Amino acid sequence: MLAAIFIIAAALSVYAAIHLSNHADTISRKSKMNGFLTGSVLLAVGTSLPELTATLSAGLINSPDIAVGNGLGSLLFNLFVLFLFDLHFRSKRLFLQVSKQHLYTGTIALTLCIAAIAALAVTHSYTLFNVSIPSFIIVIIYVVGMYITSKKNIDNEPNEAQEKEESLSQAKFRFFLFAVMILIVGSVLTISGDALAASTGISATIVGSILIAAATSLPDAVSVYTALKLGNSNLAVGTIFGSNLFNIAVIALADIVYTEGSVWQDTSNNVMLIAVIGFVLTAIAMLILMRKRSRSTLTYSLPSLLVVICYMGTIGYLILAG
Repeated sequence: MLAAIFIIAAALSVYAAIHLSNHADTISRKSKMNGFLTGSVLLAVGTSLPELTATLSAGLINSPDIAVGNGLGSLLFNLFVLFLFDLHFRSKRLFLQVSKQHLYTGTIALTLCIAAIAALAVTHSYTLFNVSIPSFIIVIIYVVGMYITSKKNIDNEPNEAQEKEESLSQAKFRFFLFAVMILIVGSVLTISGDALAASTGISATIVGSILIAAATSLPDAVSVYTALKLGNSNLAVGTIFGSNLFNIAVIALADIVYTEGSVWQDTSNNVMLIAVIGFVLTAIAMLILMRKRSRSTLTYSLPSLLVVICYMGTIGYLILAG
């Protein structure tokens, strides 16, 4: 029964987040937001609402491994999906066309990964208003970083069909409805996942970083596939990098509602590994995007293949260690 509830909630979160992304795209265009904000902020946050509710719910039910594991695990899964689909569309060599301005968000992602690693490594919890200092630092990095990079303009392809069908007021109303739906099913995902861990004996770190992270990241995966299928690599990369920034920042928000201490301090050792791998994969992703050309499809595909292998190896290790 718990597994059925988890699967149904995951399916509903995908359904809601896909529609949320469509309406967010309409809002961004009709309210004259620039291309960067579309992919890296509005769509990224829209498709990441399942992670928001799942991570915050984990904090509320005092499950730090699921809270931190979901945020960092979603980061890994997002990069895995991005480059898995790049391998699928390898003949188009789409990432050679990506704007180098995405390196700004990549740099912020690396900084947040370092901050997360430091937060997990600190042995004593320093707090301010009952919230750990590392959480304040992470939120500040996210807010300042997004403010700076929002000045950059990365244009995306408009969706003409949707623009004709939906007005700005309709998009705002529907965005709100699907956001409420995601808030509900995201909480169900976390509660059912936590119950699965308790009833089956599976590690909460595995549940959070693999099962819940993958389930809540499926909307991002669908958005990336659609964008790459249309040849819009900027939107795909912007959505993933923006989502990863948001996912780390959300852990800091979960720390606010966590009542047992610091959410960073009360996690298992395997969560540190996930944070380190997240840093490594983000660095590899930035190197991939810095390329200007590739001699052949094989040489173009090798870096993406490396990311996919690293992710699969990390998941395999976590399962064996758990």
